[in-house]
Amino acid sequence: MKFTAIAIALIALVAPAAAFVPTGGARTRSLTTIKMGYVPDGLTPAQYKALKAKEEAQAKANKKKAMKGSVEDLTDWQARSAKKYPNQMGAGHVYVKLKGKATYGKDPNPNNR
Repeated sequence: MKFTAIAIALIALVAPAAAFVPTGGARTRSLTTIKMGYVPDGLTPAQYKALKAKEEAQAKANKKKAMKGSVEDLTDWQARSAKKYPNQMGAGHVYVKLKGKATYGKDPNPNNR
C-alpha cells in the first residue's frame, strides 16, 4: 500500500513536467546565416569596399613615413636645441632615436661608434 502511494505521487509529480519537454515530431527551423554589414547611404557595397581599401592604403603609407622619430643622435640634438632655445632648459623636447644597435636590430652605420 505504501509503495503504490509513493508510485502514484511520483507519477503525479512527473506528468506535468512532461508538458515542457519538446517532442520529436515538433518542427524545427533551419539555421541560416545572416550576413549584414555597414554601407553608407549613397554608396554601393563595391564602392564602399574600394573606399575602405583606399583609406587603408593611405593609412599604411602614412604610417611608413610618419611617427618614426628623429634620425639625429643626442649630440646633434643637444647642439641644435641649445642654439634654438638658449638658456631654456628642456625647451624643444623631441624623442631622439638612438643610432647603432638600437635601431630596429640593424646598424645603418657600423663604423659610426
